[in-house]
Amino acid sequence: MNPLFRLLGDLENFIFPPFCPICDNKLKRTDIICQRCFDKVYFVSRKKCKICGKPIKSGKFCASCRKENPFFDFVISCGSYVPPFSDIIKIFKYRNRPSLSKKLARKLYSHYSSRSAVRNINYLTWVPMTKPEKRERGYNQSQLLAEEFSQISSLISTNILCKAANIPSQTALPYEKRLINVRGAYKIREKALKSFKGNPENGIILIDDVLTTGGTLNECARRLKEAGFKKVVGLVLAISP
Repeated sequence: MNPLFRLLGDLENFIFPPFCPICDNKLKRTDIICQRCFDKVYFVSRKKCKICGKPIKSGKFCASCRKENPFFDFVISCGSYVPPFSDIIKIFKYRNRPSLSKKLARKLYSHYSSRSAVRNINYLTWVPMTKPEKRERGYNQSQLLAEEFSQISSLISTNILCKAANIPSQTALPYEKRLINVRGAYKIREKALKSFKGNPENGIILIDDVLTTGGTLNECARRLKEAGFKKVVGLVLAISP
């Protein structure tokens, strides 16, 4: 960086110090969110579904997973989708802060690396967007997470899924309609599958930002299972309580 620009930036930060958009604490010059907020991630619960990871009151599985077994084998998450972590994810997704993917991917890795059941999986992919959706937002947050995670973990990222239908946003839909909304929305990129050099028998990691109903993750996992992947493990930042 030009020394003059750096000096002007330092002077601006001294006169108008940046503040954390979540807690209003002063930020270091290169930070977007303060470390204290980044460290406040709450676990989903001591009692959670062994498949989707959502909180439950008793037993091993939630009512939804008992009713219909998902196509993904299980989900690993960093924590619960509650403030301040939910605020960080929203800033990452909706406020043009793609650089947050680096720190968030490191959080993913810290939780992924403690799970022995994923050690034989060498490939990962992500929940895709349509081209218009990606153009509107400027990036696919799940893809950014996957690419950063690939560098940290040495897993090989593969762009094997595509979004076939421009479905209504899941955000405003109730639970049941979310599950129906995603049916048929995703498919396998046949060219990518033909050129895939790994062994589908070993499985694949599927990365997304938030699991709410699990419908999106499940539909993507269904396509991956149909393509021959024997194991699909969801890896998400947060799970909606």
